[in-house]
Amino acid sequence: MESLLKDFRFGARILARSPGITAAVILALALGIGANSAMFSVADALLLHPLRYSNPATLALIWDRDPQGIRNASAANFLDWRAHTTSFSELAAWAPTSYVLTGLDRPEQAPGATVSANFFRTLGVKPILGRTFLPDEDGVQNPASASHIAIISYRMWQESLGADPNVLGRTIRLNSVPYAIVGVMPPEFQFMSTRHQLWVPISIERQNREYHYLTVVARLKAPRDRAALEMAVLARALEKEYPKSNKGWTIQVDDFQEWLIRRSFRTRLLLLFAAVGLVLLIACTNVASLLLARASARNREIAVRMSVGATRGRLTRQLLTESVLLSMIGGALGLALAWALIRAAPKLVPPNAIPAAAPIELSSLVMLFTLAVSVVTGLLFGIAPAMAATRPDLQETLKDSSRGSTSGRGRQKFRHAMVAAEVAVAVMLLAGAGLMIESLRKLTEVDLGFDPKNVLTLRLFLPAAKYDAAHALAFHRLALEKIAALPGVQSVSLASNLPLASLTMEVPFDLESSPPREQGERPGAGYATISAGYLHTLGIPLKRGRGFTAADNEASPPVAIVNEAFAERYFPREDPVGKRILLNRPILGKHGFEETIHPEIVGVAGNVKLSDLSANPEPVVYVPHPQNLWTSVAWFVVRTSTDPAVLAGPIRREMMSLDREQPIDQVGSMEQTFSSRFAEPRFQTELMGTFAALALVLAVVGIYGANACAVAQRRHEIGVRMALGATPGIVLREMVGQGMRLTAIGIMAGVIGAVALASVLKSVLVGVSATDPATLIAVSAFLSCIAAVACYIPARKATRIDPAIALRQE
Repeated sequence: MESLLKDFRFGARILARSPGITAAVILALALGIGANSAMFSVADALLLHPLRYSNPATLALIWDRDPQGIRNASAANFLDWRAHTTSFSELAAWAPTSYVLTGLDRPEQAPGATVSANFFRTLGVKPILGRTFLPDEDGVQNPASASHIAIISYRMWQESLGADPNVLGRTIRLNSVPYAIVGVMPPEFQFMSTRHQLWVPISIERQNREYHYLTVVARLKAPRDRAALEMAVLARALEKEYPKSNKGWTIQVDDFQEWLIRRSFRTRLLLLFAAVGLVLLIACTNVASLLLARASARNREIAVRMSVGATRGRLTRQLLTESVLLSMIGGALGLALAWALIRAAPKLVPPNAIPAAAPIELSSLVMLFTLAVSVVTGLLFGIAPAMAATRPDLQETLKDSSRGSTSGRGRQKFRHAMVAAEVAVAVMLLAGAGLMIESLRKLTEVDLGFDPKNVLTLRLFLPAAKYDAAHALAFHRLALEKIAALPGVQSVSLASNLPLASLTMEVPFDLESSPPREQGERPGAGYATISAGYLHTLGIPLKRGRGFTAADNEASPPVAIVNEAFAERYFPREDPVGKRILLNRPILGKHGFEETIHPEIVGVAGNVKLSDLSANPEPVVYVPHPQNLWTSVAWFVVRTSTDPAVLAGPIRREMMSLDREQPIDQVGSMEQTFSSRFAEPRFQTELMGTFAALALVLAVVGIYGANACAVAQRRHEIGVRMALGATPGIVLREMVGQGMRLTAIGIMAGVIGAVALASVLKSVLVGVSATDPATLIAVSAFLSCIAAVACYIPARKATRIDPAIALRQE
């Protein structure tokens, strides 16, 4: 230990003698290690520990599944799962909702959820104040028995209730109904979304198997594959017992952690982590080159020490100690940089750029990772210079020659290999960034099917306890009239849900010409209720037939408009206008569907992107808003002749004038909504671009440094050749050619590496091939041009060497 401390003290003195090189090395390492630590903290939060619940590895999500994909569970199915399974210790239900919160200084929209009483117990979380729900306080067994109590989030306690220490027992009004607060959750608690601010006991309609609205989370007490097998057997039994609703349905059991961080995001995150690791590798090669150059300057010192008895192992340890000392200092600064990046992340990272999961923080695991990376980095960039420096030609090195020692052929080959490796890594990162940029461009240029420019959207929630269907329709009509009268408003309409802004409702339907089928066997279609003029306001083209008018109201015969995808799939060789479909409409205030109605198709609208910008259009049915007011939520769509943001205030005032206790929320332009849909890939592309740019800079520095070092070492040789008649042009071509040969080797290796990684990139790209030749050619040409400049500058200096001065210095 004492010997090691001596090595560190001696190494510190040696490093202090070359403050310029030492500072450059520490800065490069701090940037590389800091970026890696910051990325690892993201990976730790999102991949390794995304759930801050008790024993998260035993948590599972359970879904109903039909041939089209997974669905939330129906209430009756959930109760059967609870009663007839043994693989779970707990099964809890969660259903998102929204409340109008009143009784405070001003009314607020409060996103929340209804949950079964065992929800928090299933997750293994406890409140910081008060308690969770008791077994008899929900409406699972009896819908009427659900208690009017609430558990609130830490954020709501702080922001809406002023961190009131006497908050327990305090009454708030949710949708005009009083609720007593019984608990406050810790600040880090979240489930599915960070937006939810409160939770209340759920009421379940025990016989409802048609409406799938419950997210079911379970605590496993058996292996997941065994639980999945048990649920498969149960699904077949339910299908046999309830063929009307369950025919063709299965049950899917997912690992909660794997489901939360979807595969595409996980792949992108691992790609970014690999990219920042490659940047650190390039930084290490540059540092190794610097240390190799410094080792050449220390050849005489090392030769003297070896001549007086120092062993090669002892000297290697000393030199490695210096490298590790550099990396430890760089690691400490890198950790500080990672801490600063994490603290700044809420301001730097746009909303929706990363999934809702555990908070990102500088945990003990991140610190251990940083320590390990620092040590490994020190050994990685220090071993080659140490080995090279401890193998000098003692007799040659100890000669008193003003020319000094030159690098051997082995050192030169090593330096050339490092330059080629830097270029190869830079090509791979630039190619990856280029492909992601092109993919993002294709995504942003996708045809939405509507015009989002100069469109303002806002959401209004009218609680069913205060507004029945008739009063809600009257409120909506009056609101549309007031908004339409505002200066700058070209048109206004409303809908139950909007493309890109809200979840799409799906309803079972059938064709009137099809043989009778049970509801569970019927296909599904997207469903929205819209007011007259909605298609015009959003700029959705009407392909055939007519749009809705004011005459299509609650007293008129049912009508519908379908989109092109619906018409092409179900009426491939005929005009759907005039045909009828059998439709199961949802019911306001109930988790289910009405008896089948038979609306006449009066028009065909163009396809629009509903949620996934890269997905093919799915069938959609529109019905007049007055004919089916099935939800308390209404989205108002306002096309303006000016900046939509200017009208947000006046519209808010008009809405508040109708009912001061009904606030509006999610006010924003449709362009902002569209932009937010690709916040995640845009942010990841920006990160990849940053890493690629940093790799490019480091690679160019490496190319320049290698050529500059070669010029310095061959100064005497160049002087002799020029004295014997070599022209500056010949010298220039030779020196530039040497650097460009290394660049060409690196580019070829990088292209091969980029092609080899195509299978990984393919899963995160949209509309572009992972082996896109244009991108690879553009990257290769760009890097070649930059490398040529980096080679030319030191080569130009070589042509200005005065042969007489070079020979005299020898």
